[in-house]
Amino acid sequence: MTAIKTLAAALAVTLVTVSGAQAADWPNGPIQLIIPSRPGGGTDVMGRIFADYLQRKTGAAVAVINQPEGGGVVAQETVRMAEPNGQTLLFQHTGILVGIQTGRYNHALDEFSVLGIAQSYPPQVFAVAPDAPWKNMREFIEDARAHPGKYTVGVSMGQTTHFIAGTIMMNENVELRLVEASAEVDKVAGIQGGHITLGNLGAASARQFETAGDMRVLCMVDPSPDPDYPDFKTCIDQGVNISWIAPLLVLGPTGIDPEISMEINEAVQGMGEDEQVTKALTAADSSFKPYSLQEADQLVKNEDEKIASLAKHLGLAK
Repeated sequence: MTAIKTLAAALAVTLVTVSGAQAADWPNGPIQLIIPSRPGGGTDVMGRIFADYLQRKTGAAVAVINQPEGGGVVAQETVRMAEPNGQTLLFQHTGILVGIQTGRYNHALDEFSVLGIAQSYPPQVFAVAPDAPWKNMREFIEDARAHPGKYTVGVSMGQTTHFIAGTIMMNENVELRLVEASAEVDKVAGIQGGHITLGNLGAASARQFETAGDMRVLCMVDPSPDPDYPDFKTCIDQGVNISWIAPLLVLGPTGIDPEISMEINEAVQGMGEDEQVTKALTAADSSFKPYSLQEADQLVKNEDEKIASLAKHLGLAK
């Protein structure tokens, strides 16, 4: 009888062990990477770098599925409603938080699992026309504060660029007029044509325009200096309390097994050690920093809180 009990106990332990191994069996088949943008867009380009890496890293087939419909809502719902097994992932920037805080997306952040931070978007700058009277962002802020509502800034209304402009108005107590300019080309044309005073755009494009004498960069929007752009000082370094980060998030539905979440996060962190990824990100003017699950989750929560405050200030809160 004792031998039978011992065998039964051993069998129970084996079953628990096997069950646990199956629970953390990831990937278990093809992975769907859902991207809420059209093919060829910035998020799509970044997502395909990640998808190519993830396929090589895991050995599983990774299918990129573009779902731009509804401004990202369709993609978000596809992942939110998916089986919580780590096989369906969302690759999106913090625009999802803008949608949540403005009510355009009627679901909460806690209905997703934050699995990691992939690469970041290329660095951004604030720029003006080449003949503008300001040499830096500090001068612009002081002038704009003295003349409420005089100057315009190009944004995509209700979208991330609207919130980037909102940081100027909220943090520096400045009143600006917002002008619809969704694409970077619209901002460039508006600035050069005198219809827009200030606009944010990619640092690489801005450097080309500035070199050609068609634009003047006032500051780097990113919080830290970029060694690739030593001539562009950050707004913060100029004593202006304006910054914005643009991380690309890897999200899944809520309820994913913690071991699977850890495996996915470890795979994401491995991007920093992959030579092909490094080359691709350099070509795309992007960068990568590894974040643990806890660090990634905290970063997203911090950004959500910041965007919630901005939404309230801008009168866009749900």
